[in-house]
Amino acid sequence: MNPGIIYLLGAGLLFFTKEKSREFIAIVLSLLAIALIYNLSENQSLIIPFLDFNLILLKVDQISKLIGLAFAFFGLCSMIYASKLADRKYYTLSQLYIGSSIAILFVGDFFSFYVCWELMTISSYFLIFNNEKHITKQTSYYYFIMQMVGAVSLLWGILLQYTQTGSLELTSIEYGLPFFLLAVGIKLAFIGLHTWLPQNYSNVPFHISVLLSAYTTKVGVYALYRLLSGTKLLGYAGIITAILGVFFALRQTQVRKLLSYHIISQIGYMITAISVGTALGANGGVIHLINNVLYKGLLFMVIGVIIYRTGKEDLVELGGLAKKLPLLTCYAIIAALSIAGVPFLSGHVSKLIIKKAVHNPILSWGLYLAGIGTALSFLKVIYFTFFRKLDKEVELNEKSDKAMIFAMGLITSLILLIGLKPNLLTDFLALDIDIHYFSLKYIWKGIEPIIIAIIIFKVAHDLITPHDHKAIIPDYYLLLEKGVNYLSQTLSNLHNGDLSRYLLWLISTLLILWIGLLSA
Repeated sequence: MNPGIIYLLGAGLLFFTKEKSREFIAIVLSLLAIALIYNLSENQSLIIPFLDFNLILLKVDQISKLIGLAFAFFGLCSMIYASKLADRKYYTLSQLYIGSSIAILFVGDFFSFYVCWELMTISSYFLIFNNEKHITKQTSYYYFIMQMVGAVSLLWGILLQYTQTGSLELTSIEYGLPFFLLAVGIKLAFIGLHTWLPQNYSNVPFHISVLLSAYTTKVGVYALYRLLSGTKLLGYAGIITAILGVFFALRQTQVRKLLSYHIISQIGYMITAISVGTALGANGGVIHLINNVLYKGLLFMVIGVIIYRTGKEDLVELGGLAKKLPLLTCYAIIAALSIAGVPFLSGHVSKLIIKKAVHNPILSWGLYLAGIGTALSFLKVIYFTFFRKLDKEVELNEKSDKAMIFAMGLITSLILLIGLKPNLLTDFLALDIDIHYFSLKYIWKGIEPIIIAIIIFKVAHDLITPHDHKAIIPDYYLLLEKGVNYLSQTLSNLHNGDLSRYLLWLISTLLILWIGLLSA
């Protein structure tokens, strides 16, 4: 059975379940999914005839199994984290969202793939949508339109692939490349197609942004791996995404918006790795995907607790929380160091594999610059959130955050475990690679970006210090919208219901055509 089915069936059960039982059932469903995924055997499959096609509802390999375990584990942690805040809507939609995200990993045909792709979009849209909050209502529409453009592009690409090959088997695409690129690019938030992500992830309730951070873009990366692996030009797109993502992040003071741009930046690493076209690159990108689910999810959880306990999330208003929230500070530092690629933490493992796989000097230097920017931006977050002294201390409320702290502890433990025993992932993938992760050479490579970032932070402290300003990030789609609205209004003014005007247009057009025919 496709393990995503557990969540999809569970969504219906949770909808009709009383409030006190929902948390328990959601946790049990996650544990069942983890057990089922772990016990799936490679090359296991389930094929069902449908019309003239064969639907491959289960197809297992080590990549899908490993990503599935990461998705299910984070789903478990997110359910524990949100237990004090979740309502019927959250439990039902989150199970549909997680279930479709996991199900898509294990299908083997384009029809099933597309159904799961759309179910992800619909469930996440309703998670985001809030009719009572204007900004969320507005941004959710934006999200839905962008995702629908991607969905239509994916459908068109599938139709072109099928008409040319006669097969719906999920494999590297041969036809309809531009449509697949657009669909996957929107889902994983290529720079230029990313605008839906920051404005949505930073405006929803924080426990929903925690959930969103782990799945949508990561499924986009999985689609890139399955359909477009080895497309060389994507390596340069990945570098641009990594560098511009971190540049936009550095300009932010609202922490969740900063983290959202860092999702985009880290996606750039994965795109670059997968574009190499080798097993080492593809596996490095997948391992980085898993690490990103862990440490980026943990960072969203950290800022969620800060919002929960202080009501604030802007760096301008934060500071001095290390003394008041010491355990949370430890979690934040571990997650920040991991995303920066510091040795003995999970991010070091995947970044090192990616660097070993990439031999193009332009791509290598691009990753290096993105790494320095990543270290600098999280140095900014950690210092100004936890260690800066304020004239007036940030006040904490007395709300209980024990479930949240426990969920973050589970993720932190896994980050440390992978960092100390990197072979857990490489052996799982049967990746034959000879890297001495803890040699002095690689330890230095891991801490070098941090040292450079500290120097820049010290020299440019006044520029980096958060201050009240309006962070203007260009959105060219809004200009397109204005152009379309202007054209629509112009056409509406022309078509005003005046019959004599329409007859004049018709006669003039026929006269022009008649003159043209006579001239020919």
